[in-house]
Amino acid sequence: MTQRLTLEALADNLIRESRVPFNVDDFLTRIQARWRRKIAPTTLNQLKQRLWDHDNLIGIHGQKFLPCQAVLDRIGQMPLAAHPGKYELDRKIWIPGHQLVPFVPWDCPEEDLVFLDPQGLEIPKVKKTFFIEEVLPYYQYSDERYFPDQIKVNQWAPGKSQVRLTVWDISALMSRCGLKFGDGFKVHLVDYTEGVFRLAHYTASECRQDRLRARALYVELEQVLSGLMSDRNFATIGLEKQLLQAFFSFKTDFGNLPPFALPQFVEEVQKLAVVRSENAGIHFGWSVDSEHYSTVWESAPKTPQGRTGSLNEIFEDMGLAITENEFKAMMYAVMNSDDFDIEMVFALLFGAKEDRFYDKKQHRAFYRYLRKLLTLICEELKGPESRLVSQLRNQTVSLKLRLVEILRYLEGQEVHLEDLPIDMLDQLADLDGFCVDTLSLLSDHPNPPDIKTLRDLRLGLQMVGPPLEQLEEDVYDRLGFY
Repeated sequence: MTQRLTLEALADNLIRESRVPFNVDDFLTRIQARWRRKIAPTTLNQLKQRLWDHDNLIGIHGQKFLPCQAVLDRIGQMPLAAHPGKYELDRKIWIPGHQLVPFVPWDCPEEDLVFLDPQGLEIPKVKKTFFIEEVLPYYQYSDERYFPDQIKVNQWAPGKSQVRLTVWDISALMSRCGLKFGDGFKVHLVDYTEGVFRLAHYTASECRQDRLRARALYVELEQVLSGLMSDRNFATIGLEKQLLQAFFSFKTDFGNLPPFALPQFVEEVQKLAVVRSENAGIHFGWSVDSEHYSTVWESAPKTPQGRTGSLNEIFEDMGLAITENEFKAMMYAVMNSDDFDIEMVFALLFGAKEDRFYDKKQHRAFYRYLRKLLTLICEELKGPESRLVSQLRNQTVSLKLRLVEILRYLEGQEVHLEDLPIDMLDQLADLDGFCVDTLSLLSDHPNPPDIKTLRDLRLGLQMVGPPLEQLEEDVYDRLGFY
């Protein structure tokens, strides 16, 4: 039986068919012409929002969108340069990793990619086990979704944790081409949708001949990226989309460009740097040495206004380091486990100070929301829940409370954010971001995450434990430095 086409599937089909930039109105007109039924205004608004988050679209110039396929149609003939290192050549394997950026297919896992040799024969792939520290450099500039997830954690030495990885056996290719250290591959895109690439021998002498042309390419590319950085949306999209949009702005023949290599480009740039953030993931931002770089860590000024619209509003107004979803997950853990003392939890979260509330109205609003929330939780806790879900929630709540303890301790020592080293602040931000994401996923008792997500959360908790212990040691034992 033919599956009925949904509105979401139709929108995806139209996006895949698009080969030129379009605006929101044009897209909605095409949707309505193909759907031929009335579409509710709320549904249209949801479709608009999906455009900004779609993997195959880049938001440009306000309400305009650039299909990634339009860029690939133009630059797909530009080869990429990949250089296997000594570690790979000694083992006669190749790990593509971030060397395929910006031609990495969004919905194709690395293990499903196909590489052809110069004769068109498929290069065999094999599964091998490595220490994480051995393969991490190959994914340094990759989006997190591309990093392999078959990880066996070593809790005592996280760097010695092992990862099961798909690699490509290039032993036959090395014999036929005489591939040696210093040589590399020209990687040609054959089929983006299916993730098919063709490799050609790229000798060390060819690399040297192309060095000046590659340098000119990188200088021009950095200029284009720097010009686009004034667009706030561009500054926060992923690295792959930033590169695609920048290449689309080129006024050149891509058939005559030298092979592009992301690692070499990152080494060449002066004003830009590869950065990571909680919301945007990995992307290009201004270098610390750039005159454009003006971001500093400092305590944000808090002006309480007595807002009472929701628990989130109250927490923000009070300057608390928790969200409503985190608080809800905490209440699940407190009411469903003997591991937590509710009075101690409240004292830690609210500082045991009634004057944290702006006024009596806000105080009453908080307890009104709290009674409603606890009633809901009591009802939902009557239903069954996976033991794994409750264990993960309890572990994450403990992690969050330890972070809050650190903040309370810093407050007591009158140490402000701007007084802390940047690496310590980065650790705090990363750990807190993990708690926010994890507790949000575990805050809906009737609808737990799927098995894969739970597995990822369990792995994540194992990985963040040692950094938190190091952070606690630095804060509690070394504050005399400040």
